[in-house]
Amino acid sequence: MNEDTTQNLSDGRSFEERVLARFDAFDARFDSIDARFGQIDQRFDSVDARLEKLESRNYDTKPIWERALAEITETRAEMNVRFGTLEKKVHAIETKVQSIETNVGTIATRVEVIEARVGALESQLAGLRSDFAGMRHELVDTQHEFKRTLTRLLETLFSFLTDTRDLMRDNDARLKQLESKLA
Repeated sequence: MNEDTTQNLSDGRSFEERVLARFDAFDARFDSIDARFGQIDQRFDSVDARLEKLESRNYDTKPIWERALAEITETRAEMNVRFGTLEKKVHAIETKVQSIETNVGTIATRVEVIEARVGALESQLAGLRSDFAGMRHELVDTQHEFKRTLTRLLETLFSFLTDTRDLMRDNDARLKQLESKLA
């Protein structure tokens, strides 16, 4: 061994006092842990008491739960019946909707046919209008030509009548001359 002395700590207490102080600290910690375990025990006791209370209530509420379960089962059966009725009604509505859709499809087809016919009639009407406009122009032109022709014919007739009148006057004058010569 070495002859050097151990260095003294600045605490000033003896080794035994320091070891005892450490033991006292351990004791304090163990006491703290014991206190905590005591609290945990108390909590477990409280939980056990609550559990026992709930179990006793379970026995008290078992008939209530059985009635509630029976009512739930009965309600479920009623709901199944109602849902069955509802499903039948929905199916009937779906059938009617399909029928309506079919009718709408038929109507849409008929409308398309009618629209095609109306389109054809409109194009025919446009053709008739064009023909009418052409005929009207032709009629107006014919009317103007007729007026010109009638005017020429009337002028010719008037000229003929005027010439005939003049000839008749000449013939009357000659007749009068001949009658005066004969008389």
